[in-house]
Amino acid sequence: MNKQIRALARGLDVVSAINDANGPLSLGDIHHATGIDRATILRILATLEHKGWIYRGMGDSRYRLTYKLHDLGTHVSVHDAIAHAAAPVLDTLQQHLHWPSDISVYDGDGMAIIETSRRRSPFVLNREVIGYKPSMLQSAMGRAYLAFCDERQLNTILKRLQEKGGKEAKLASDKHYVTRTIEEVRKKGYAVRDPSQSSLPSETDEEFSAIAVPVIVMGDVQASLNIVWMKSAYSDTPIEDYFFKHLKPACEELAKIFQENEIY
Repeated sequence: MNKQIRALARGLDVVSAINDANGPLSLGDIHHATGIDRATILRILATLEHKGWIYRGMGDSRYRLTYKLHDLGTHVSVHDAIAHAAAPVLDTLQQHLHWPSDISVYDGDGMAIIETSRRRSPFVLNREVIGYKPSMLQSAMGRAYLAFCDERQLNTILKRLQEKGGKEAKLASDKHYVTRTIEEVRKKGYAVRDPSQSSLPSETDEEFSAIAVPVIVMGDVQASLNIVWMKSAYSDTPIEDYFFKHLKPACEELAKIFQENEIY
């Protein structure tokens, strides 16, 4: 009987644990699932990340399989693939503009933030946003998605919102509000948050603004990418068009990455 390579076996145990989970895992989760000591797991994770098999989310510091393992991992979701591909683009935006960005996808129930550069921003914002679901009709990301999805999907989403009830249902039933909002986004090329919607709870009393642009691959909207900033930083200066000049090429770069890697 051939002798086993223990280090390789442990590495595969870690990959299997991440693959078998229903979501991304923390270091503690992997330790609990495998029984391997944490120091060894950290070395394994560093090796797997270096080789491109896994990645650590910027927004939640949890581990996921990369989109390169689509053919091997049954639990490599498209959302994780988008988050992994988007992370370097978000990081570059944040380094250049200092303000953070989020990327969100439509998950059948609404928009959901799947990656963010908020933890890398020097500014104090709500950094625990992974999994947060912004409003479809009032958030910049939701509006950007709705304005550029096809008519059939738009009608389907509006119908689902109407059936859920609440404020979103009333807005979705208001044809004038929907039409005006979508036309404004299409005209500008980017979406802004409804002024009546308050910012997410944060460690500061500051109010925030955001714009979002859709990531479009082969004519279909795959995600929304935003930039978030403190209103007080530009109280007397219109800044949206300036940020749009940086956000638009970032979305085009993401679209290229998604298409090249068949993430759609």
